[in-house]
Amino acid sequence: MVVRSELAGLSNADARRVLGGLPRAGDYEVVIKPLRYRTRPHLAALCEFEERRIVLQVPVPFRPFDEPVLFAARRKRGHGIRFAWASETVPFRRRREVLRFLYCHEWMHWYLHEALGKRSAAETACDRFALRNFRRPRVTTEDADAALTRRRKTARR
Repeated sequence: MVVRSELAGLSNADARRVLGGLPRAGDYEVVIKPLRYRTRPHLAALCEFEERRIVLQVPVPFRPFDEPVLFAARRKRGHGIRFAWASETVPFRRRREVLRFLYCHEWMHWYLHEALGKRSAAETACDRFALRNFRRPRVTTEDADAALTRRRKTARR
């Protein structure tokens, strides 16, 4: 996997080590760029299918921050299309965590589009995959397949 870092203080080799253990995105290039923000750090990344590139943006200057992650939605009853969202607030304390989370999320877009031939706009599935796996040392495509199905809550008695 070609990894290129444009982030000061993070070499290409360091970036490859940070992303070690995560699945490869075929022949896509992974580019790590700085994200300059105005008020507070946040997550930003994109998967560019035409350019065959995944761009991960790390907040600069980096400060620990919390980010709400929406990982499931259930349709509400009634007229119109309304949803009840399930979310978790994730603490990001190191750049490594941000890079791994963003890569997992964007890799899932790649997996849906390139490997499965599906639409890649499944944000909750991508967030669910990233949320479950970004802190794990090894991640496989089986983990991605598991993220495509939501776990059902057991019935209460």
